[in-house]
Amino acid sequence: MALDRNGVITEVRKIAEAPMTYEGLKEKANEFLGAVDTAEEKSSFHALLEEIKSDVLTIDQLISFTESPDGVAVFGEKKASGLAIAAKKAKEQGETTCICPACQACKAVLENQAAIAS
Repeated sequence: MALDRNGVITEVRKIAEAPMTYEGLKEKANEFLGAVDTAEEKSSFHALLEEIKSDVLTIDQLISFTESPDGVAVFGEKKASGLAIAAKKAKEQGETTCICPACQACKAVLENQAAIAS
């Protein structure tokens, strides 16, 4: 899905608002959103991209986590099992990135970074 600048900004808002977003990533997303239409927009966006690259999970990482004792402790047994099943199905369909809204928004930003970064 090709996004223009406004579409990328919308995806960054999704990252900032998603409850499962790591605090450091949420901070970078909000810094970028505050820098939109300023001289700091591109440098702030580049910092956000670096944070995204280090924080976004792969589908295999999601599967491993949801099947682990830590994942069960975070989500509860029923939800962790459901997430693992959904992740495996997504992987079978070719998905390579975690299926949570935050990671999917990160994926969209990475795929469309040229709309802002260039």
